[in-house]
Amino acid sequence: MKLKYSILFVPVLALALALLFIGESGLSNDAVLVNELRLPKVMACLFAGGLLAVSGLLMQIFFQNPLAGPDILGISSGSSLFVALWMMAGAGLSPFVQEWGMNAMSFFGAISVFLLLLFFLKRNVSRVSLIIIGLLISSFASSGISVLVSMSQALQLKNFLVWSMGSFRNITQAELPRFLVFSILSIFPVWFFLKPLNQFLLSENYAKSVGVNVKKMRMVFVTIAAFQISIVTLYCGPIGFIGIISPHLARLYLRRAQLTHLLPAAFLVGSFLALLTEMILVMTPTLSISVNAILGLIGAPIIVLYLYRQRSLSL
Repeated sequence: MKLKYSILFVPVLALALALLFIGESGLSNDAVLVNELRLPKVMACLFAGGLLAVSGLLMQIFFQNPLAGPDILGISSGSSLFVALWMMAGAGLSPFVQEWGMNAMSFFGAISVFLLLLFFLKRNVSRVSLIIIGLLISSFASSGISVLVSMSQALQLKNFLVWSMGSFRNITQAELPRFLVFSILSIFPVWFFLKPLNQFLLSENYAKSVGVNVKKMRMVFVTIAAFQISIVTLYCGPIGFIGIISPHLARLYLRRAQLTHLLPAAFLVGSFLALLTEMILVMTPTLSISVNAILGLIGAPIIVLYLYRQRSLSL
């Protein structure tokens, strides 16, 4: 197992180091350039990719749905809608109030969608129906954002459009410590709940049969995953596909489901995908490709292959 982690860790470390010294302008080890521009970008890739992967894994366990993910179930869209609402409405407030208001609204948007999905889940909707509901939530959020954009002023519109495209380059050196603190705080509690999470991994009924307080654990999982998604959405904008495909790639690589092994592997896979995407952007500076466009090209075929493989196993 240590060898497998080492094999997984090496490409993550290699890409992170490469991105510190390679940019659109070429190879450079200028201290100012590395510290102020490239280091925040690399740390954003490492932690944002990892957070999306862990939150996607928690959602797949909690909803008992292999296609659950922050973007598929509309949670990222809900967070984006509330952030957009605050960006448009709070333009005249002080920078401090704007910043912490965006933090709160991002989390509130994510947890609101989670609770809505939980309401439908308790009504015993099917996996497919839950995904359809998530897509409808995303559509509703997109429509709401479009209305807000049409009502906004030029500067507000520009700021929001830049943010909404999704990027690991949005974090400044001044924001980096706060982003890292929030990221670590959102990951740390997961390790205290590995046992009930492993029991949820089998089924909610099994977790209930062995004495897990299902209602309490449900709220804990919802809060942790919503916090993780809101952090990434707030600082990097809506990022797709990493949350849904990273847990599957980690399972495929490890060939085991214990969360003590699966969680760190999923985190590393998510970090690798984010770093790989950023490296593609660095190597193609003239093409103006977005992060989500590259992740879509990577993620969509993986989801299709997964569905085909599941179909083949069920026959």
